[in-house]
Amino acid sequence: MTVLRVCYKHGVRFDEGYFVSKHLPLAAGILGPYGMKRVESRDGEGERERGWGKPPYQVIFSGYFESAAGLQNAMQGPRMGEVIGDIRKYYDGTPDIMIGEVVALPAQG
Repeated sequence: MTVLRVCYKHGVRFDEGYFVSKHLPLAAGILGPYGMKRVESRDGEGERERGWGKPPYQVIFSGYFESAAGLQNAMQGPRMGEVIGDIRKYYDGTPDIMIGEVVALPAQG
């Protein structure tokens, strides 16, 4: 499984209401056919509340794809421009993008 992370930095306008109600459904509709099976969105403020210091990101989106090829096809898809173009409606910066593999740990016995 491959994960796409979109990380939104602190100190930059981020409209969470728009992100949740408009952007996430748009992204899911466009990326879902390419094998995106699950999404997560987490607020970085929880780290500060736990005493871990100020996190670098205010929100991190994670989209989990069945395969690296599926993610690559999504990124090159004809509608990816809609997803990218929508970012400016809720965020005034350029998010950091990270791509990686989800690795299962061996069973501990």
